[in-house]
Amino acid sequence: MKISPRETILGMLTLTVILFGFTYWMAGSKISEQKEMATEKTRLRRQIQLHKRILEERKNWIGRLNELQSTLPVYDRKYPATVALPKEIKRMADKHRLNLPLTQPEGEQQIGSLHELSVRCDWQGKIDALIHFLYDLHSKGIRFDVRQINIKPIAKQEGQLKGSMIINCAYRRAADK
Repeated sequence: MKISPRETILGMLTLTVILFGFTYWMAGSKISEQKEMATEKTRLRRQIQLHKRILEERKNWIGRLNELQSTLPVYDRKYPATVALPKEIKRMADKHRLNLPLTQPEGEQQIGSLHELSVRCDWQGKIDALIHFLYDLHSKGIRFDVRQINIKPIAKQEGQLKGSMIINCAYRRAADK
């Protein structure tokens, strides 16, 4: 039996196609895995660069944090801030002719080296007094933050409003000696 050159070429082509198909079938799943790994590698490189930038900015953030903390009042551990802060809020309200019939401290929380006290205030007054009071709170920087405010008109008093608000007060405590 003699194999002709034409049969040899067809046999070689058939073998090549079968080997190529088998290789593609075996490597097909690996190719998609390689693409996924390349995508993941790119994502991780971006994340590493982001984390490096964050670490480089750490000094600036710490400096800014220290600067902001230095603007907060410091209360002695023996002197309760639950007394001083509502008095200060009441004083600001009186300055702007906003009536605060009830100021009630709710909960003191420690967050790192900072402390936060929520003060619930019922109020009554004109819109101008409320606006000036809120502006005065805002001008104190990070010391006071109005988290919730409710406003409604008083039925038989024209131009008068009433409501309630929750003011979060930030402060520091003196270190123990």
